[in-house]
Amino acid sequence: MIMNTVKALQSSAIVLAIVFVASSASHSRIGFDKYHNHKEMTQYLIEITEEFPNISSLYSIGNSVLKRELWAVKLTTATELLGVPNIKIVGNIHGNEPVGREIILHLIQYLLDNNSKNEAIKNLLQTTVIHLLPSMNPDGFEMSRPLPCPNDGMHFSGSRNNANTYDLNRNFPDKFNPHTNPLQPETKAMIEWLKSVPFVMSLSLHGGALVANFPYDGSPDSIPGKLQKLNETLKIVDVFELYEIFRNGSNFNYDSKDWESLTPDDDVFRFLAKQYADLHPTMHNGLSCEEDYLKFKDGITNGAAWYQIIGSMQDYNYVWHGCMEITLEMSCCKYPPATLLEPHWKDHLKPLLTWMRQAQRGIKGIVTNRITGNPIPNAMVSLTDRENYVNTTVNGEYWKILLSGVYKLRVKAIGYHEKIVRVKVPEIPKDQDPQPQLVNIQLEPTKKRTIGDSSSTVSDNDHYNTYWVLDGDRHGATDRLVTAADMDVVLLDTGRPLDDVKKSSVDKHLLSEVDAEVEDDNENDDYSDRNGKIYDIIRLQSMQPPLPVQSSSSRYGNHFPSHVTSVVTMLCLLPFSYFVVHVLS
Repeated sequence: MIMNTVKALQSSAIVLAIVFVASSASHSRIGFDKYHNHKEMTQYLIEITEEFPNISSLYSIGNSVLKRELWAVKLTTATELLGVPNIKIVGNIHGNEPVGREIILHLIQYLLDNNSKNEAIKNLLQTTVIHLLPSMNPDGFEMSRPLPCPNDGMHFSGSRNNANTYDLNRNFPDKFNPHTNPLQPETKAMIEWLKSVPFVMSLSLHGGALVANFPYDGSPDSIPGKLQKLNETLKIVDVFELYEIFRNGSNFNYDSKDWESLTPDDDVFRFLAKQYADLHPTMHNGLSCEEDYLKFKDGITNGAAWYQIIGSMQDYNYVWHGCMEITLEMSCCKYPPATLLEPHWKDHLKPLLTWMRQAQRGIKGIVTNRITGNPIPNAMVSLTDRENYVNTTVNGEYWKILLSGVYKLRVKAIGYHEKIVRVKVPEIPKDQDPQPQLVNIQLEPTKKRTIGDSSSTVSDNDHYNTYWVLDGDRHGATDRLVTAADMDVVLLDTGRPLDDVKKSSVDKHLLSEVDAEVEDDNENDDYSDRNGKIYDIIRLQSMQPPLPVQSSSSRYGNHFPSHVTSVVTMLCLLPFSYFVVHVLS
């Protein structure tokens, strides 16, 4: 009798465990039957990141006008983060364009579920830090509703703008035409995020067309800039009247090629955009959403050639932070019925996964002091034939996405002699994933701390340099190695200030030398290691404790940790499960 009772209890425990795990998993899964509001999205993100705590983490980059959290999920299985590129995907910048929002939610689910099943996903998460922000404009989304389809994609039903009625994709600092619109909370949060994480690539997801759009959106000879100056003189409120005056008073003739505004990295941008469009079932056909509207050759377009805007997010990403962002128009319908979400997901999944792998394309490395071996933060890394540059991180890291070819890499920093290195990026077979060419650079210190003139796209004062975190600029930095002098924030796993944290050891594999032809000298580079540990900093706002992310078990005032409530639940249900198994047996 006792043995039967023990066996029944064991069986009931197993049944209960299976039911409990299955129930927990089902709660953290979403379907394609609806759009998820902010409360539902928040609950889903909490639950699914709790289910995969070793792979994912949930954090907020800030708040909307109406104080909704701007949630981001970080995914990676990399154990050593030095040299690992960060990429991001941002959805729902316009409130009534939520297809990208839902696709990001499903992408989080897909990557987490397939990490242990799919070798390609496993490799992606091992070599990349992926940040996914489903909604940059949660206030606008809550004020919007689906549109009847099909439509021309240009109807402005619902709230395209944020709660202050500002278009967030016209609100960023602009390289060509500075504007006076006040920066919105969502824009400020995005800017601080870019300052805190050295993003290499980015996607901005939109709706209303089917095309991959690449920078620049603005132009030194832009129509919006001319209209802005014309309005300063004429003071005309009606924008359409102003536009007619402009057209009638100028030699206006539209040809998309004539209106292109190209970046120094136009070859890379076109490659990334065309690769995405080619992998989409229909985007590459270049068909517009309306027969008599503009058609896009190969499904891609330069932003300014399509229509020029001031203050776009993709231009800001590139000019100020060297982040290669393209804008994806994902559906002809801005806000289609939920029944169309699953087809859109299937159409975009392969292009999205392929795009994420491109963070490994080109070159990467660490810039160090030749004498001490210490990393050089804020060094300027550029190509000799391109005017833009990227800055090294606090650990001397840099990344540069390049196509196959031979390049001359210029590296310079205050207090060091400039160095030029000849680098060959090999051709990548179509059936292989890209692998970065490792190019580590040592700079010789100078006696006098001077630096030559820079040929950047913006002035040194305007160009981003916040990867070098100073005492006066204490931004929290996600997954960056920093010293106590750099920052003073509270760490998620210890609650201790960063003063107690030592630097991380440099990955010896990352510092292995690459065969590159050095034009100014042929010295062999020697490096020294640093010891310590990497911590995950959850909150980006400076000098604030981590944002408390409530678990599903604590959001109604129960403050027990989720694992405690899980155990209590199982113990409470154990007698019932014993009874069920005993009776059934």
